[in-house]
Amino acid sequence: MNQQNGTGDGITIACAQIDPQIGDIEGNIDRCEVAIRGAAERGADVVVLPECASGGWAFADRGESERAAQRLEGGPTIAAWQRLASELGIWVCGGFGELTADGGLFNSSALIAPDGVKGLYRKVHLWNTENLAFDPGDLGYPVVSTPFGRVGMLICYDAWIPESFRSLAVKGADLVLAPSDWVPNPRQPADVPPLAHIMVMAGAHSNQLYVAAASRWGNERGQQFIGRSVIADHSGWLLADAGSGEEVITAVIDPVGSRSDRRNDPFNRPLGDRRVSQYDLGEVVS
Repeated sequence: MNQQNGTGDGITIACAQIDPQIGDIEGNIDRCEVAIRGAAERGADVVVLPECASGGWAFADRGESERAAQRLEGGPTIAAWQRLASELGIWVCGGFGELTADGGLFNSSALIAPDGVKGLYRKVHLWNTENLAFDPGDLGYPVVSTPFGRVGMLICYDAWIPESFRSLAVKGADLVLAPSDWVPNPRQPADVPPLAHIMVMAGAHSNQLYVAAASRWGNERGQQFIGRSVIADHSGWLLADAGSGEEVITAVIDPVGSRSDRRNDPFNRPLGDRRVSQYDLGEVVS
């Protein structure tokens, strides 16, 4: 890794776009391994995998979701990602179905360093039929200190809720990793970017942080997934974007070295200019 001690030298981040198969834990481990190794061959220091990369997404009910879920500690997918992180000297972030000792069932993501798991996030905002298959996340929005900056995670639909990015930003996050399973928007005009790109770009710009969002592609039980993974800089502009299909995108980012530029503009500071006393963040009026 280029950036070992917060020197601001930059790192290469990759989003690996794959097509996980529902319930196929071993096959999905193999798919992830091919993608991770491919990203590492391209110089990636950090690799982001899609949401639910471990066992698929379109579960019929909680029982089916539970059969495809696994523990953070001792689960085969996390163990495989840990082995690859250690072997290749990289960090891996990916989505998995998490089963806890007390029966909790979460749509989660893990951040894994060469020497072990460093972060866990449980999706706070469940979308559509996820409400039948998972429990809402209960860990809030943790931020992890790493050699390349302060890192937070969110998952897919969380990006549509502004408080997700903002919760990470006010905790000092420099970089947000976002495993995702983006779907088509039925009202999407043909001549504008995918709505998911707009949400990521807005979150990056208004919170002055980098975002790497890895989305899956393919079709699972009639649900189409668009791929279109992106990496955005702290101004909201895209550094890299994918099409649909199996693909790895990369970009060089500098989370630590860019802090001064991101935070110290004397006139326009989306974070620093906030007037918290004027906001009412209570319940929505019906």
